[in-house]
Amino acid sequence: MSVSSGEQSTTKVIITGPCRLTGVGVCTDGTNLGKVVIDDSTDGNGTVKWEQGCAGASLTGGRNFTDPLEFENGIYVTVSGANATYFIETASP
Repeated sequence: MSVSSGEQSTTKVIITGPCRLTGVGVCTDGTNLGKVVIDDSTDGNGTVKWEQGCAGASLTGGRNFTDPLEFENGIYVTVSGANATYFIETASP
């Protein structure tokens, strides 16, 4: 069973400890690029496991992982782009 972070708009820790990333969604304001960088850490200094960008005119982008990405320390998301938002789907290891 996956659990959603809900819509987020800031750089932050989503979950601490071991988990699996099952999905990512990025939303834009319709004009500006939106991007998330997801790493295995609680402070943004871990191994980058996934990057997802979305062109402004596309409005949304993302991926569902049929083979979830494993995280040992937690999920930290860095978001960039004016008015960009995102959601993260996770599952227990």
